[in-house]
Amino acid sequence: VGDIAVYDTHAFCSGGRIFSPYLDDRIACAVLLMAMERLKNTENDLYFVFTVQEEVGLRGARTAAYGVAPDYGIAVDVTDSDDIPSAPHACSSVAGKGAAIKLEKLALTGNIPCQKDILRFGGTDAGAIHQSRAGVYTGGISIPTRYVHTPLEVADLGDVEACAALVAAFAQAKLTC
Repeated sequence: VGDIAVYDTHAFCSGGRIFSPYLDDRIACAVLLMAMERLKNTENDLYFVFTVQEEVGLRGARTAAYGVAPDYGIAVDVTDSDDIPSAPHACSSVAGKGAAIKLEKLALTGNIPCQKDILRFGGTDAGAIHQSRAGVYTGGISIPTRYVHTPLEVADLGDVEACAALVAAFAQAKLTC
């Protein structure tokens, strides 16, 4: 009683997709690191925060947003991919069609592959970020992922690239409050 166990499944790539346990939400960490590598010069004051405990109450995002007090926030997470036969869930994104987003103007301007994402249940750290202090303008960028919360999740590498490009574009955009 009390022992911790994890699946000992190895990650691998095939056909432009990554197959790995625990992509939720390690893949978002990779997206943020890729976005940081793309940044050159920006006048924006940037914070890239890698939070914990999203699944159990958005705890890391809540404290980080309170401490940073941002004007804008973007939560990067996975979203269910709706392209598997007999999907037990209802969602809107499909693997291989780009970053799953709620807002699209920046993606279209930058010619970044994107698709609209509508969550019918669940949530992301955006739920805690936008409620911080007096409120934060918040959005989400999600990686369409098959088989979320299973021992072998699947994401399209093109979608990962699109998400990184969009995060970098947002980080460099001139925004006004």
